[in-house]
Amino acid sequence: MGGAFLFHPGYSVYQKKYMNTKQLLYIISVLLIFSVIIGCEEEDETPTSPGPSEYLYSIAMSDQWVYVREAYDNNELLYRNTDTAVIDSELVWGGSYWYGFQGADSVFWRNGVDGVWRLCFNQSHPMGIAEQYYAYPADAGDMWYVESEDDSISVVSTTESIEVPAGMFDGCYYYRIRRIDESRRQWVWIKPGVGIVQDSSMQIVNDDTLKSVMRLKQL
Repeated sequence: MGGAFLFHPGYSVYQKKYMNTKQLLYIISVLLIFSVIIGCEEEDETPTSPGPSEYLYSIAMSDQWVYVREAYDNNELLYRNTDTAVIDSELVWGGSYWYGFQGADSVFWRNGVDGVWRLCFNQSHPMGIAEQYYAYPADAGDMWYVESEDDSISVVSTTESIEVPAGMFDGCYYYRIRRIDESRRQWVWIKPGVGIVQDSSMQIVNDDTLKSVMRLKQL
């Protein structure tokens, strides 16, 4: 009966417009419901805690690592102690959250889509400057420049193995940091999903060569 009515020769123009309007409203309602369902599904699939495959290592409030630190002056041991690196401050800058370590109020860190970024406040950049610091993921040979420190950073390897007091760590990213004037060099081993496993540096001050080594002792 419905089909016969729709195509009856006496079917008025008014009735036709009325039925077309009803059909249009029905289609719009269906599309709105469908879009809400899709939106909810996409929201539910958004990760709230990105894993190590997405970020080089966790950077969040209360994260901490325990290290054995050694310092040398012209190869003479100055001190050896155990120190805990704790993230205890949070800052909103540039629309993103940044996190700072205890005792370092001018440098903050965050994870980005292409590695670990550093936010630095100094005399040259009183309003702050954000720069990529540890590229991840990356390939051996990748290199970039950090303006705030006048440093060149490169990836030496992504498959390094290194032993520290906390144990043996395989598959580490090995970064080399070099001051452009050659006055300072730094070597950093980072295990994805864990953090900095070892950090070694050498700096020339006047006629002295200062060295420091930081090795992971406990997570």
